[in-house]
Amino acid sequence: MVVQQEMAAIYPPEAEELSELLPDIDCGSCGFGSCIEFAEATMEKQAIPASCPELSLEFNDTLKAILALNKDPIPYNIMMEQAPCTLIEINDPDKGSPLLITSNFRETVRIMKEILENTGARAFLLPTFTHGYSVDNAVHERMFKATEVWKALKENAVEERVGRNVMVIPGLADKERNSIRQMTGWNVMVGPISGFLAPLFILKNRAAFL
Repeated sequence: MVVQQEMAAIYPPEAEELSELLPDIDCGSCGFGSCIEFAEATMEKQAIPASCPELSLEFNDTLKAILALNKDPIPYNIMMEQAPCTLIEINDPDKGSPLLITSNFRETVRIMKEILENTGARAFLLPTFTHGYSVDNAVHERMFKATEVWKALKENAVEERVGRNVMVIPGLADKERNSIRQMTGWNVMVGPISGFLAPLFILKNRAAFL
């Protein structure tokens, strides 16, 4: 008898969230009636990013790289495995590179590293202690804590390595934004729910990190 392994989804990108990162002018130059329709077609690989003349070459290349990434679910039996809460440098970041906050679930950290590395995004990635919970479960269990974000910032001397005191938290942790801002004194931006769209969020908000 074959026992089927239970799998957990990893929040692949959705068209609606992608459309929020597009120009949102519904010009129709791509051949679709709206940006959301273009996003849906792109997600389903019925259109290519370059179809939109409003997008930069860098944005197009980044979106193409995102679409090519593995988005398969992960097995439940690896849940709660922890990664160290140490600052990770992706693609040789500099003072103008963003700081992304995540949980210390090992697979979350691995997937975020893979996304950023394969899209060429230069960033700092900081896992914070969530007892090994993924971001969604950490938020649900109240383990995505402002105190742990503050602690990780201090223990890694992050303020000395980034240009501005600006961090990006996962969209799933939106409700923790104010508590993190008050605890750390940093400007807190809320990124996309899908970590796969983080590189596009970085491109769209690049000025905030300079």
